Amino acid sequence: MSEIPKRIYEDPDDFEASIRIYREDEGGRVTPPYNGVRWDFAYEGDNIYKTGIYMIWPDFIDEHGDSLPSDAPLPIDQELSARMIIAVDKMREELHRSRISEGVRFFCHEGPRCVAEGVVTKVTGLHKAR
Repeated sequence: MSEIPKRIYEDPDDFEASIRIYREDEGGRVTPPYNGVRWDFAYEGDNIYKTGIYMIWPDFIDEHGDSLPSDAPLPIDQELSARMIIAVDKMREELHRSRISEGVRFFCHEGPRCVAEGVVTKVTGLHKAR
C-alpha cells in the first residue's frame, strides 16, 4: 500500500510544473525562498500591467511527490517540480481552464518583479470540480 504524499496545501492541485528560480544576478531574490511561498503567476507573453497577475501557488515536491520542507531554502537556478494550486475558484473556471495545458510557459512574480520561470508539465485536477 503506497503512502499518500505529504502536501503543504490541502486544496487539490490543478497542474504540475517545472520551475527555475532566478539567481540574484538575473533579477531574482537576494535571499532564497522557502516552500509555501505564495508567488503570483503570469502567462508568458502577457503584459502584467494590462492582464494582471494571478494567485497560483507552487508546492515544490521531491521525486516521491512529497512537499519539500518549508523550513529549508529552495535551490536556486535548478529545475524544481511543483504542484500548482489556483487559489481563486472563479478564475480557475473562467480563465485558467482555457489557458493551462502542457507546455504553457509562465513566470512567478513578487509584485511586478519576476523571480522565477516555469512550464506546465501535466494537467491534473484543473477540469475537476472542487
